[in-house]
This record gives sequence, C-alpha cells and structure tokens, in this order.
Amino acid sequence: MAEYQIRRCERRLEGGIHPETHKELSTADPCLFVDDPKRLVFPIHCSGGGPGEALVTIGDTVSQGTPIIKCRNGIIHVASRAGTVIDITDHAITHPSTDESPSIIIELNGLKDQCYLEPLVWPFDADTLKDRAIEAGILGLGGAGFPSFRKWSDGTQTLIINAAECEPYLTADDTLMRIDTHSMIRGACMLAQTLDIKTIVIGIEDNKTEALKAIEGALKESRSDCFFDIVLLDTKYPSGSARQLVWLTLGIEVPTGSRSVEVGVIVHNPGTLAALSRAIDGKPVTDRIVTLTGEALIAPKNVIAPIGTPISHLIEATETNPASLNSIIVGGPMMGYPVTELTAGITKTTNCLLAREVEIPHESPCIRCGACASACPVRLQPQQMVFALKGGSLDRAIHEGLMDCIECAACNAVCPSQIPLAEWFRLGRFEARHKANQQRRAAEARERFEARNARLERIAREQDAKRAARKAKTADALQKARKAREERA
Repeated sequence: MAEYQIRRCERRLEGGIHPETHKELSTADPCLFVDDPKRLVFPIHCSGGGPGEALVTIGDTVSQGTPIIKCRNGIIHVASRAGTVIDITDHAITHPSTDESPSIIIELNGLKDQCYLEPLVWPFDADTLKDRAIEAGILGLGGAGFPSFRKWSDGTQTLIINAAECEPYLTADDTLMRIDTHSMIRGACMLAQTLDIKTIVIGIEDNKTEALKAIEGALKESRSDCFFDIVLLDTKYPSGSARQLVWLTLGIEVPTGSRSVEVGVIVHNPGTLAALSRAIDGKPVTDRIVTLTGEALIAPKNVIAPIGTPISHLIEATETNPASLNSIIVGGPMMGYPVTELTAGITKTTNCLLAREVEIPHESPCIRCGACASACPVRLQPQQMVFALKGGSLDRAIHEGLMDCIECAACNAVCPSQIPLAEWFRLGRFEARHKANQQRRAAEARERFEARNARLERIAREQDAKRAARKAKTADALQKARKAREERA
C-alpha cells in the first residue's frame, strides 16, 4: 500500500469564475471503444511535437505501432491501426490555424497486426526512460502537446498530477482516472522513482468523487514507496492551469517567463502518465479517450478512439449526423477552437469534441466595468491590454503583461460588452512570439555576419603574415646570394 493523505487546499484561486460545468452530459454512459473507421489521417507537421517527416511512402503496409512520422525534436508517431498507406497529401487538420498539412492517409485492412517495443525492465535510468518516451510518442495529453521528456530533469523535487480538469464539458481525464487508475498511478511512480522524486501531488477538484474513490483504491493496492499528497481543490475555473495548480497545491509561484520545471516541479496530465506506464510495457500511444459532448449531440459520451480517426466518424458514434453541424469545437468552450472540416483526424491532444449551437453575440464598446480584471487569475488588466492591441501597440500590451496571460478566457465569460478579449490576446501573443523569433533570427544572422567578417579578417591577416614571411625569406635568400657572389669575386 502506498502512503497517502487527503487534504483540503488551504489556498484560494485569485480571480476565476464558476461556469456551468455540463459534465454530466458525457458521464451518464460508460466509456466504450469506438468502432474503427475506414481511414485514418495523420498530419505530418501537426500531430504534436512540431514539424516532422514521413517515415513511410505510398503503398507501404503498416502494423499497429509502426513508426510513420518523426518530428524534428525526435518524437515518433506510430500507426494506430494496421493498414496500407494510400496517400500522402495536403489534408484538413484539427488545428487553430484551420490550415491544411501534408498528411499520411492509412486505409485499414481489419487485421490485428501489432509492432510494439521491447518492454523496459526495472531498474532503468532517466536517459532510458526519455528514449522510451520519444519512441512511444509521449506528449502532454491534456491539450498542450508539449514533449513530456523535456520536463524531466535532475533536481526535480515534486511531481504534480493535474487531475483538476476544470474546463466545462471536459470529462476525458475524469473518465481515465475512473477506468485506468492503476496505469496513471504506476506511470507516476515509475517516473518518480527514475527521477528520485519522493512526493507525488494529485490536485483534483472536489466534484470528482468517483475518480477520488478510484485513486484511493489504486493507492491501497500499490506497492510504491512514494508518498501521495492528494489535494482537494475548490471547483473553480481555471484551477487546472499549471501555474495556478502549482500555487494552489504547493504555495510556489512560478516566476514570469518561467516554467514549473524551473522551480523543481513537474506537472503532468493523468493521460500522459497512463500512456507512460503502457510505454514502459512496450506499447506506444495509439489510442486516447475523447469526450464527445454538447447539446447538439444526441448521445454524448466518452470513447476510446484510435489516433487519426476522422471527427465525422466520432460524431456518428453519438448517433448524430455530422451534416447537421456547422462546426465542432476541439477542446472546451473556454480554450477550444472551432473546426469546420470534419474529415480531419484527431491527434494525441484532442481531448474533447464539443457540439453546441451558440449564437455569437454582438460586440459593444467597453464600459470599463473592471469585471475582466476581477476574473483574471493572473491579476492582469485585460481592458488595458486589449486597448493597446486594438491601437496597434504590441509593446504596450506586452508591458501590461500580455505574455503572462494563460488564455483561459475567463475574461470573455464575464465581459458584459461581449468583447472577445481572449482572441485578441491569443493573436497578440502569437505576434509577440513571431516578433521575438524574427529578432532572434536577425540577431543570429548578425552574429553569423560578424563572425564571417571576423573570420575573413583573420584569414586576411594570416595571409598577409604569410606573404610578409615569404617576402622576408626571399629577401634574406637574395641577400645571402649577393653576399656569396661578392665573396667569390
């Protein structure tokens, strides 16, 4: 039995809101495996982990687990089912940009062929675990898609399991903690033991009673020597944001421009740790739990679906005609984004498909009520930032704290003027990152130019020195020749 304690969080989230959760829509029925689709779609550059390259060609036969994409940072994505690569072409993707991406299209053959990795045998070191995470394609499955291995470093004191899942409608994490609790706990323990972490914190909102009961049961059966500190959080949005969760559970404030790993804390999603447990056994990420929810669906539910499954196929699993929907929100109502092309395949970060008919309200001028500032969990002044952005002053918006914004959209929810504040901030943050990248590339180009000039100057000096040396040597030889002739004369 693992040692654990359950305590009520002693801190309160600053700002935030209490929206209707609507979580009962998708938890009424049990989670089921969805039938395999006819085809799977895998974006080469947007599957998670950054730009990639195809490891297969048209006509190749693949098994479940065959590597098909390798990202620039090393992450491998595998085929989630056996089939044949019938095309590699531009295809719609589940991405905020709504762009197309070169994608691998696999037509399933109905076979159960599997191509898995060799299981790891304990004990193994951190480098071995990192290599396995890369081979198995382990990403942050909460939606961010950050390569998990990049968070694992020496000197980490605490692992936090982000079990809050505070955004309305989303229940994928809740469902996983109910039905695959042992994998989550085992993955957390194996990571903690590898990195010599003694304390594992589970931050969970107090409305997840069934998940909490399942966690207790799994800990009582676990043989781990890790200590689990279960912290019950108030049900409030966005308590599950990484910075806010670190503060609520540990009382540590992550500095501006830093990540939690820089203060000795790793934050992982339950699905990520469960996937890590399976990867240790040799199974790469091929499936994930997806919440199919919203009032526009006939039978909302949670399903386990192969990565690459088209959105339309999942909508049909809810007994709903995809043609009846104008668009789908990928993610939750606060931080999700709309997708209109339902042939796009889900990726590892697709935790929810939300279908609801919402009338877009007309935007009115800001009345300076300050409600957005009161709701902001990062203590920013959203109205000042949006004024700066609308006025074209990106630097002023950055000065007001734009880069500290966590894009939770709590400000949107309370704005009486219906101003899409979060959308402005997402655009502003994108422009700021683009500008920073341009400045970085310009600085690198300048450094290369200066280094080139310095190299050319050094080469010129060396050549001048060599010419001077040869000239001096020649002059010395001539002088000796003259002297020799004079002596003979």
